Amino acid sequence: MKPLFLALLCAGLLLTGCTKTTEQQTELAVQDFVRNRVSDPKNYFPGKFKFSPYTKRDSLLYLAQMAQINGQPAPPAPTPADSVRIGTLVYHDYRDEMRNGVSVRDSGEYVVRPNGDVRILMAESIRRRRLQK
Repeated sequence: MKPLFLALLCAGLLLTGCTKTTEQQTELAVQDFVRNRVSDPKNYFPGKFKFSPYTKRDSLLYLAQMAQINGQPAPPAPTPADSVRIGTLVYHDYRDEMRNGVSVRDSGEYVVRPNGDVRILMAESIRRRRLQK
């Protein structure tokens, strides 16, 4: 009985040790997304990642800013029920080396949904500048 318990315990520890955390899965999803959009996937060099929760309220506020920038009607205002987390907001910087040897530093803001779907957002600094116009 003891050897069976020990074997099950070891197997359980081995399985849990191999699973990736949500943050690691989110990071990998963003890396794949960016890698497929740079000049050459092998010349993508990831930098820092910063994570924060992304709620439906954040999404509605983003859509309202985009509507204002584009001169379109705003979506409905967020309600207290819209504080439910719908994904993770990721700030990511990286280096993209062109085929001619020129290295470009870039960054982006991405939302990663629980199913792994990645969406790129317009950077907050750019949104602020365009809203001031």
